[in-house]
Amino acid sequence: MKILHIIPRWIGGGPERAILEIAKHDKNLAVTVKRKVLMLDKPISAPLFSMARQAGIDMITKVEPQELEIEFDAADIVEVTYWNHPLLLELLRKPLPACRLLLSSAIAGNTLPHILFDDLVAFADCWVLSAPPGLGAHLLTHEHVSHIPALANMSRLNSYAPKQHDGVRIVYLGGIAKTKLHPDFSDIVASASSPDIHFDLFGDADPASLEDLKQKLNNRGVLDCVSFHGHVEDIAGAFAKADIFAYPLASGSYVASEKALQEAMWAGIPPVLMAGTAATGWIEHDVTGFVCHDVADFSATLKRLASDPSLRRRIGQAAQSVARKLFDPAVNAATMARVYSELTQHPKRVRPPLLGARNTASEWFLQSLGDASTLFLELIDKGLISLKPTPTLNVDILLRAEGGVMHYAKTFPNDAALENWALCLTKMTRSNHLR
Repeated sequence: MKILHIIPRWIGGGPERAILEIAKHDKNLAVTVKRKVLMLDKPISAPLFSMARQAGIDMITKVEPQELEIEFDAADIVEVTYWNHPLLLELLRKPLPACRLLLSSAIAGNTLPHILFDDLVAFADCWVLSAPPGLGAHLLTHEHVSHIPALANMSRLNSYAPKQHDGVRIVYLGGIAKTKLHPDFSDIVASASSPDIHFDLFGDADPASLEDLKQKLNNRGVLDCVSFHGHVEDIAGAFAKADIFAYPLASGSYVASEKALQEAMWAGIPPVLMAGTAATGWIEHDVTGFVCHDVADFSATLKRLASDPSLRRRIGQAAQSVARKLFDPAVNAATMARVYSELTQHPKRVRPPLLGARNTASEWFLQSLGDASTLFLELIDKGLISLKPTPTLNVDILLRAEGGVMHYAKTFPNDAALENWALCLTKMTRSNHLR
């Protein structure tokens, strides 16, 4: 079986690592699987590129239209890893050769700017959603939908062993930016602070976001309570002294299956999440973790766990048990194999491209929002949103995240509407009118 993966970029994030992980399990299948990956954008992570080649995956960094047709013809399945990326949607607006098309969503699909809009939903032969059932987008109009968490490489935890340490260590693992980490994280630290509690932050951060967070922590007098460790590949080492996994993500984040959460639960570290993202669907409150509704609740939960080792042990063990059922990469790879097998029973087909090939770049952006474009235009026009917006909206994410207004404006720099929208949203974030 030949599978052609199309992915917006290859820089080391969760979607890329999921492809690497599933390739490791191909050896367990009854059929021989050969995978190729076509990357649409740069930069490309050299270490991750090398890991793919070592796993036997052919990597394609650029392809001409005639070569694309050859690759489609050779593939039994074309699997597109989807999130709102201008180059990916540009490709889907072009006539594509006949294929069996699987769209694998790396996003929850119901938060701006990452919407699984109706025309896109109908475009695929089948869908794989990595968000938990009941959260994220509900593809009721498509009959071939599977919920499968994106595979995490749990072998990275093979050497995990808790180490003795003083006090209580609270670990966060993930990106450190306004589009990822909750904007009031410094308030969480300050409210939960005590001489026995220390926070360890592992993850990439752009200089501006890192400096902003450090300044906020310093203003609250708790900068010394936090250690910044930067990017880490040694997950087992990062978790070795962890007593609690704190994961307060920004409301409106488009996260789905969250490998950091999977890994923490796999290691038996009790997780604490903030409500407002699909990731909360993977845990049961007060059983396998905690879902908190505001900063005060989050801080109080951290303090409760910090003062109660037996509670940490109970929640951690339950989280670990459930993780073995939900996130076992071998089991989920076998489930994906069944999806592949079922799809190959259908003939390849030619499908009309997504509409709008001749539209302007700003019209492309609006199209990518589907019905939620009305909410976006209302925001731009009035500078406000209704009391109960649907889908959840975070202006920082809408502006700065991949697939956001700035991303589109940089990709298509001659579109005046995109530039004006970016300026409008920037003013909103600077004035703290919206978060």
